[in-house]
Amino acid sequence: FESGPFADLVPAAVEAPFALVLDAQVVRGRIDAVFADAEAGPEGGYLLVDWKTNREETADPLQLALYRVAWAELTGTPPERVRAAFHYVRTGRTVEPEGLPGRDELEQLLRQSAD
Repeated sequence: FESGPFADLVPAAVEAPFALVLDAQVVRGRIDAVFADAEAGPEGGYLLVDWKTNREETADPLQLALYRVAWAELTGTPPERVRAAFHYVRTGRTVEPEGLPGRDELEQLLRQSAD
């Protein structure tokens, strides 16, 4: 961590808890770290980071989608100003998946999985 790309940044939140209601189901979790997003421009925004220590870079982007929706709603930030990434500790790579689903898509996925 101390030599990674986030070592010199001061997080806005660490282990930020959330409870998100999606399609009448409560999803609870904790976001490893939240940083002010320097790339967001003058309006501001956030970068959510989840650290992974597994050997393979196989984390599920849906986890970040949940975090993104939860943080946006918790802070009243438009979702398009909230980015999310995995940081793989063993490789030192930070991966920011594109096209993360929003609230509506996540609720649709939940309904489909219940069928």
